[in-house]
Amino acid sequence: MSKIAKALEKAKREHGHTPAEMLHAPLFPNKPAQKTAAHEAIVYTKTKVIPTVHHDLERFRVLTALDDPKLIDTYSLLRTKIMSKTKDQGKTTLMITSATPNEGKTTTAINLSLSFARHAQQTALLVDMDLRSPDISTYLGLEHHAGLTDYLVKDTPLDSLLIHPEGMQDIVVLPAGQSNQGSTDLLGTPKMQSLVRELKTRYTDRYVIFDCPSLVDNPDALIFSSYVDAIILVVEADRAPREKIQKAIEMLGDKEIVGLVMNKAAYTH
Repeated sequence: MSKIAKALEKAKREHGHTPAEMLHAPLFPNKPAQKTAAHEAIVYTKTKVIPTVHHDLERFRVLTALDDPKLIDTYSLLRTKIMSKTKDQGKTTLMITSATPNEGKTTTAINLSLSFARHAQQTALLVDMDLRSPDISTYLGLEHHAGLTDYLVKDTPLDSLLIHPEGMQDIVVLPAGQSNQGSTDLLGTPKMQSLVRELKTRYTDRYVIFDCPSLVDNPDALIFSSYVDAIILVVEADRAPREKIQKAIEMLGDKEIVGLVMNKAAYTH
């Protein structure tokens, strides 16, 4: 039995659903606590606050711009399952990737970060790791802001690069900065490894979500995968070739894949 088949079978045994069904199932009867008036939103005084462009957020299916309770519940369930596998073990650095480009990993990374930030006891830091094609920066309108490449190449202080998108409660973004085709060398440096450790330990209530390039035919994500606690693999239903998914899983070897997200899967009610 292939690793993909085993993963699907394991999900079905543990949860009674395949990964695609699991993501579209209703939330647990007892919903995880959400932030209320008793949990006031963070007021950012040092981190830059910038406005977001609503129509871009809607176009890219970012939760804050969509009135879609089912989609919110989907990500709430995903967040809950991830926390159940990682929180108690202190595994708070998560890499989001896919086998091939354009499978929805960036939308998943943004919305999962927003879902973590909505939780009463969590905040989120979203890092755009795709230095060749920084999609998070495009989705959130941060293309002209300095970011990770400036930290790695120019020694720009990290705190000056962090951004809070206005209207996105308790979430901070580290943009990619200027596109860099030499990203493989940058991501393999000790400085990058030290940054991941710093981001992990700076706040105990924070999940750090790294939106990485796709795995197959791009070495960046594979190099970076050894720095994080766990990995989430996004697969677009009926699009990604099975052999590419198999290759991506094999490339990750014994690294911890905490979940397989089946994106754009059709479902009925």
